[in-house]
Amino acid sequence: MKKIIFSLLTILSITSAMAQTPQRESFKRNSFWTETVINGVIKDKWRWQLDYQYRRMSDASDVANGSKNLFKNAFQHVYRPWIHYQMNDNVRFSISPLGFWETFTPGVEASGIRKIQPEYRICPQLTLTNKIGRVTIDQRYRYEFRYLGKKVDDLKNSEYAYSEGYTFPSDGQKGRARYFVRAIVPLGKHQKLEAKTFYIIAWNEAFLGTGKNTNNDKIWDQNRTFCLLGYKPDMKFPMRFELGYGRQVANRVSSSYNTTTNQLVETGHKIEVNNLFQVYVIFENFNKLFSKK
Repeated sequence: MKKIIFSLLTILSITSAMAQTPQRESFKRNSFWTETVINGVIKDKWRWQLDYQYRRMSDASDVANGSKNLFKNAFQHVYRPWIHYQMNDNVRFSISPLGFWETFTPGVEASGIRKIQPEYRICPQLTLTNKIGRVTIDQRYRYEFRYLGKKVDDLKNSEYAYSEGYTFPSDGQKGRARYFVRAIVPLGKHQKLEAKTFYIIAWNEAFLGTGKNTNNDKIWDQNRTFCLLGYKPDMKFPMRFELGYGRQVANRVSSSYNTTTNQLVETGHKIEVNNLFQVYVIFENFNKLFSKK
């Protein structure tokens, strides 16, 4: 276990150093992220899960007269299913067969018209869990097969209307490796997450881009660090709630609008420092909603 902890600290130190490299221009942003996680049982060791994420954000700090209001702009919708196989208490294999992302770029950061970019992902995943006293340590290894669509003007009346035709060029096929480590600590007299338990969650996740369509200056993609307070109420229908603060340091593409060709042209990369306020709602066993009383 000491070797595992030492390895994790080494990885986090390297990632943090990479994230803070002052060789590129940077900008700041505030964001509000929500995620609803619905878990259920298929049979025996098989589980299912559905994630829905909704994110909003302020203007970037390098936008003239930009707003710091973290609710101002729509940023992202995510719809992601999972199938899990819980081999034992310490090992879980997972696959997300096809998830859908829709990402918005505010008009003030583009050509005056909000942009929209669709994306599909296929994600295999391995999660390793260990306990040290009351502390649960999760390590998650995820790989993403990404299919990014063309970024186009968002001419829809509603951000929930998917009426546009999407184009997925071959240079939008990319890969990304993600390493996530998390500690969950029950508070008070509790040794595990049971009814009426408050708990602390701290986690860090590093992202590395892969594949022939990922340039060398985009191999380091981003790093996220979060600290949240959670609560598991005393309910017949098991749920948990978590909220807290995070910091994202991301390698972003900067671009300018070419009025001659009517296209966004990549001009380089900037470092985005994003202050994040996160809310989770977790349904631990959705099947119980339909079970006989």
